[in-house]
Amino acid sequence: MRLISNDALKSYMQFRGFRSVNELAMRIGVSKATIGHLHSGARRTCSPKTARLIEEALQAPPNSLFIPEVTPVTREKYQSPAAA
Repeated sequence: MRLISNDALKSYMQFRGFRSVNELAMRIGVSKATIGHLHSGARRTCSPKTARLIEEALQAPPNSLFIPEVTPVTREKYQSPAAA
């Protein structure tokens, strides 16, 4: 999931009374670094589970802080040596 805005995350944290990234991290059971990197903007993505837990802890509407990230996947067709 992609964080829409680290400023929005900061605002929700302040509005809901979270004084530190550690406090939110402990509440949802993820590392301080995960929340800290999202909070600072050093990182923009996290797992869907982490995104859901953050939004729930901050009482934010679903998909108001995070949106699904679609990444292109390219795969080369494997051709066996016998077929070549």
